[in-house]
Amino acid sequence: MVDISSASPETRSGPIIQQREWSPWHLIWLALAAVTMFCVVFWAALGRPPLSGAKIIAVLGFTFVVLVNLSIGALATGAVIEHRQPNWSRFGAVDHVFMYVALAGLAATDAGSAWWLFSSDSGGQARWIFLLIALGAMAGGALWAWPALPLALARAAGDRKTAWALWPQHEPDARPAGTWRFFALLTVLLGAALGVVVAVAYLGISAWRESQDVPAGHPMPAAIAGIHGGYVALGDSYSAGEGLPPFAPGTAQTNCDRSESSAYPDLLITLLRRQDHRAPFSYTACSGALVRQILGPANRSGGVVPPQISGLIQPSVGLVTLTIGGNNALFSKVVLTCLTDGNCLHQTFPPPGVTEATARHVPPGDLLNRWGPATIEEIGNEEAALFRTLRHDFPNARIVVIGYPYLFPARPAPGFPFTPPMCASILNRLSAGERAGIRTLQDEFNDRSYEEAAVSGVEFVSPGAIWDGHEPCGADGQYTNSVKPYLNFPNPVNGGSFHPNGAGQQTLAALTACYLDANRQPPDPFVPGQPPAHTIPDRMVTPAQLHMVPAPGLSSVPGSGEIPFCRG
Repeated sequence: MVDISSASPETRSGPIIQQREWSPWHLIWLALAAVTMFCVVFWAALGRPPLSGAKIIAVLGFTFVVLVNLSIGALATGAVIEHRQPNWSRFGAVDHVFMYVALAGLAATDAGSAWWLFSSDSGGQARWIFLLIALGAMAGGALWAWPALPLALARAAGDRKTAWALWPQHEPDARPAGTWRFFALLTVLLGAALGVVVAVAYLGISAWRESQDVPAGHPMPAAIAGIHGGYVALGDSYSAGEGLPPFAPGTAQTNCDRSESSAYPDLLITLLRRQDHRAPFSYTACSGALVRQILGPANRSGGVVPPQISGLIQPSVGLVTLTIGGNNALFSKVVLTCLTDGNCLHQTFPPPGVTEATARHVPPGDLLNRWGPATIEEIGNEEAALFRTLRHDFPNARIVVIGYPYLFPARPAPGFPFTPPMCASILNRLSAGERAGIRTLQDEFNDRSYEEAAVSGVEFVSPGAIWDGHEPCGADGQYTNSVKPYLNFPNPVNGGSFHPNGAGQQTLAALTACYLDANRQPPDPFVPGQPPAHTIPDRMVTPAQLHMVPAPGLSSVPGSGEIPFCRG
């Protein structure tokens, strides 16, 4: 082995002139590498060719792990060398400060990524793959930077000049023009790693800021008049309050994630109890619920979730609300596909591995023209049976189905300088045509729910007007989260992403309260003088074709101009 302590500023061949280990060229290489990797990651985040698509994201993720952990291994080894052999390199105080700050920043990023993966139960095998790659890259960086082993191997091969240790070093017998092998490569590696870290941090901080900087929710009326009896809140994650902890005891284990106080049903019961402080409240909404799971059990990893209603006739209930059908339509998988794959409207659905009931009943096909419309029809048939059952079980209740707000805004994606960056990333990853197509499918979905509700004697209210401009990345501030800074891996639309935030839940409560206040009796959904529909055709039809008036809330907030707090 080579004794690296033999390095000295003075050798038998004469004194070595002290030179800076860092030269201006090294700083230039570091800066160029950092800027290049920042631009690559940011360009990929924007979904711009040729860096668009799920495969590119996977490659960049692998690159991120390798670069960061190679750098951590090299810097950690270098710190040991600098401590044990202060004369080995010509680093000065400023160099050491930069080295330790960079090491701390990279280690914090690595630890944060590991926490992100391992704190979620949904990480699966991906987190262990991440760990193995990270440890392997860290060990490789440490080995590469440590000078003794490469020098010994090179000497055993008979040519010490081929040593390739990464850490800056000068040979014991070097003249002033001695070699500092691969030091330029170290600066490029460090710069690339820092560029990736800064880009990821930039996007993460943007996501955090966008999730925190939200407008106030729509104001609510002081009370809800005309409702007598108890209140039953059913539905899926939009009714459960996904992403708004703390969750009710036991609901996190089954992934029902039912918020204890922030979802719209909690706000509605507060209003109802101003009229009747003894009004009973049943809250059984569950994130991930399918249409059939309102009436039947759901098998979850944390146990069996019972049906959301008992199946008994309950004449004492005065109000029932629900949102349902989005999970049958695979809303989360549609969003994920559109964000990671190009031209999602013409992708074949359902994606591989999907087990939802409705998806199994519809043949695979083009999202926009085949699978999407066929799935909406299938969901409508399921909703028809559900709504008839609810009407039977709650004979005296106002049963209000709340539609889904748009998942994407209609406005153009922002241009240079792509601010705010996370919303610029989301809107630029989907063309205007793709976002328009998804909005069209949502219109057809809400129309079908409205039609089935009308023929079943159930009410429907649309969030179209009250949510206008408040979609994810909407121009007037988000009522629906785009991406939250903490994401359940590997699905970036869980954990509250693309679900109503606190302001959005208040707005859902305001929408329902304003609708009930403006309509003390269920309004007639059919055009006066026209025969009402009793069944919905199998083919896709619009409400107008069935002689129905536009859905309440579609064009204006219910009660606008009549109830002060309901004005849009």
